[in-house]
Amino acid sequence: MSTSLLLQNLSSLSALLPIAAAIVNRRHLNHLQKIAAAFFIISGLFDFSLLLVMHFNVTLITTGGRANNAPLIHLFLLVSVFFYALIYFNAFNKLTLKRTSIVFAGIAGVLILINAFFIEGLLKFPSIGNTILSVTLILLSLLYFWQLLDQVEIVRLEKQPMFWISAGVLSYCSINIFLFMLMRSLGPLSSNFWTIHSVINIIANALFAIALLCKPQKTI
Repeated sequence: MSTSLLLQNLSSLSALLPIAAAIVNRRHLNHLQKIAAAFFIISGLFDFSLLLVMHFNVTLITTGGRANNAPLIHLFLLVSVFFYALIYFNAFNKLTLKRTSIVFAGIAGVLILINAFFIEGLLKFPSIGNTILSVTLILLSLLYFWQLLDQVEIVRLEKQPMFWISAGVLSYCSINIFLFMLMRSLGPLSSNFWTIHSVINIIANALFAIALLCKPQKTI
């Protein structure tokens, strides 16, 4: 098994980290953590589905005789937009920021749909769609960090689930956004793309797991 394939498998399996954390800490999860846990469970199911497609050719859609998982990825982008908008809507304190999260999600969702049906198509890997999602999540995570800096009370960041979620989102999206934009021009280097993506995904899932193990404390 090549290093690239091993990392891809580990990346998919790393989706179990936040799920396991949610199970271990299930009695102490707050409302926001429960929403995040639901999303990570759905995300894990998508990763499992992609593994089935990759290793066992299990799919209803084929391209050139090979299984095509692109439609699943397009669908997952929309699911991600919805859940992250819901997560940040609950994380933001100010009404303006809450409305901003809805506007960002609405615009991103429409653009992802337009890309899926009219630009790249459902049967092509959504590099544009992933870029749109990454830009949206980077903006939302930066707004959250701005909220942390702007608030009056002192908070213990290591006790805040959204700090770890936003750290995971920012680390994942800020690096992978360039990979998604350049993927089509990488050619033979595309295997390196997936290696980098896998490593960043493992790190992000570890940060998400920490978020679900937190027992939030508002102030000190």
